[in-house]
Amino acid sequence: MFDLRALRYFVAAYEEGSITAAARRCFVAQPSVTHAIQSLEVELISLLFTRSKSGLSPTPEGEKLYGLATRLLAEAEAVVNSFREPADQEIRLQVQPDMHLRQVSALIRALHAQLPEAKLKLCQGAEEADMRLVTEREVGAKEWSEPLWEEDYVAAVPASHPKRFNTSLGLSDLDGLAFIERSSCAMNQMLVQVLAQAGIRPDVRAVAEREEIAVALVELGIGVAILPRSHCEGAPGVVVLPLRDAEGAKRRVCLACNPRDAGMVKLVRELKRALREPPGASPA
Repeated sequence: MFDLRALRYFVAAYEEGSITAAARRCFVAQPSVTHAIQSLEVELISLLFTRSKSGLSPTPEGEKLYGLATRLLAEAEAVVNSFREPADQEIRLQVQPDMHLRQVSALIRALHAQLPEAKLKLCQGAEEADMRLVTEREVGAKEWSEPLWEEDYVAAVPASHPKRFNTSLGLSDLDGLAFIERSSCAMNQMLVQVLAQAGIRPDVRAVAEREEIAVALVELGIGVAILPRSHCEGAPGVVVLPLRDAEGAKRRVCLACNPRDAGMVKLVRELKRALREPPGASPA
C-alpha cells in the first residue's frame, strides 16, 4: 500500500528538481524526502530519478509515477474535503502600487479559478495580507515567495519626439534630454545615481509619483520616462524603445506569503503555475 506522504514528497521532488527544494517546500528535513523516494523505489523495484550535480531528472518510471501520483493525491484530498463543512474563505491580497492593472487582473482571474467561492479583500498593509504581489526587492526576509514573471524597463518616448525613430535608447542619449523622473521607483533612483556618476544630466521637466501619471506626461510630449514595459506598451502617443547600456534593468514580480502557512504556500505555487504566461510579460 502506498504511503500518501511519500507520494507527496515524490511529487515535490519531481516538480522542484531537487531534494533540498522539495524538503523546503514540504517543511521537512532532506533525509525525510530522500527516504520516501528510496522507499518508493524499493516498493516499485524501479529507479525514479537519476541524480547529478544539477539536480534530479525523472526516469521514464518516474514520469509514469508522477502522473499516477498527482491523480491519487487529488482524489485523496477530494475524499477528505467531502467530509468537511464548507467554510467561508477570505483571501487578503496586498498589491504593490506600481503594478499594472493587466498584471493584477491576471492574478485575480487565476485566484478566482482556484477558489471561486472565496472572498477577495484588497488590503494596504503587509502585516494584514495573506499574500502580496510585489517586486523581488520588496519581498521580506522571512517571507516565502515565488517569481511569477519579469519585465524590462524601457524608454517611453513621445510619439512626436525626434528620438522616436531610434531602435533603442542609450544612457548617454539622456544627456540634456527632456526627462520625467519617478520619485517612488527604486530603479529610477538607481538610474539617477548612475547618470550622475557618468556626468549625464537629463533636463528634468516633471516628477511623477505614479506610473500612470508618468505615461500621461509622456503622451503630452513633456519628456521621456524610464518605465516598466507593462505600463507603457500599447499606450497611445507613446513609442517604446529598449534601453542600451542598462544591463539588469528588469524587475521580477513575485507572489509572497507567510512560509508557516502551508495552505497559502500551496495556493501561491498553484497560482504561479496558472500564471506561466501572463499577458504583456515573459514567464519567470
